[in-house]
Amino acid sequence: MNTKDCFYRKAFLPGSIFAIIVILISFSSCQKVVNIDLNSSSPRLVIEGVITDSTGPFHVILTKSGSYFNQPVLPPVSGAFVTVSDDKGNVDTLKEKDPGIYATSKIIGKSGSNYFLKVISENIEYDASTTMKSRVVIDSLTVEETQGFSGKMNQSVICHFRDPIGEKNYYRIKFFVNGKSNADSYRLYDDQYTDGEEINLRVGHADVSDTDVVVLMSIDKQTYDFYHTLEEILRTNPLFGGTPANPNTNLTNNALGYFAAYTVSVKPIIIK
Repeated sequence: MNTKDCFYRKAFLPGSIFAIIVILISFSSCQKVVNIDLNSSSPRLVIEGVITDSTGPFHVILTKSGSYFNQPVLPPVSGAFVTVSDDKGNVDTLKEKDPGIYATSKIIGKSGSNYFLKVISENIEYDASTTMKSRVVIDSLTVEETQGFSGKMNQSVICHFRDPIGEKNYYRIKFFVNGKSNADSYRLYDDQYTDGEEINLRVGHADVSDTDVVVLMSIDKQTYDFYHTLEEILRTNPLFGGTPANPNTNLTNNALGYFAAYTVSVKPIIIK
């Protein structure tokens, strides 16, 4: 897994209540500043693991969580025992190739298979399971031109694919412009109202001469819920919104992060 794709780590919060750090109380012409100590909590293990139907090796990344208001580089967790297995009885013991980065050597991603993660770190065991859904392929990419409020013509890339019939499906779409993406270049979709239909999704803005790439991932509900709650957290103002929380996770023992298995379809388009 590309570590650049792990921007969401900054959203992991300790399990304590946050408040505005300074309260200003005004009396007539004087002001008094009251500093409030924020509760802190012990660092928690953050696990990021992905199995795809692409060629391995696949990676499980282990780090420790940090403070919400102070986000240094999260420290890697070395020396853990990590295995990934499937419902066919195959077990892969991962090797630590870099600090906190553990790589598979033989596990294979296949649609319809269930996968199980086990991590033992500091004498605590963490487990998770995930299912690789049916492979869904991008049929085509097109460009649609629309007129904006200012009268300027805008171009958008539309992703076309066929949703499998009779199966509950969830998708995550990444949009790359000239090899780059950001937190706003991701989209989630579920087939609640479009089971078995042709799907046409607007996935990103296009400019002439751009080389755009769309990545379509067919994910399970647990992975969808993780990214859905993550999006809500990233869009919440911590000072004026509700109490921050952590994304939903399929990991046990109070770990943060996720373990996912999904199929991947990639298609490029050059804007002319």
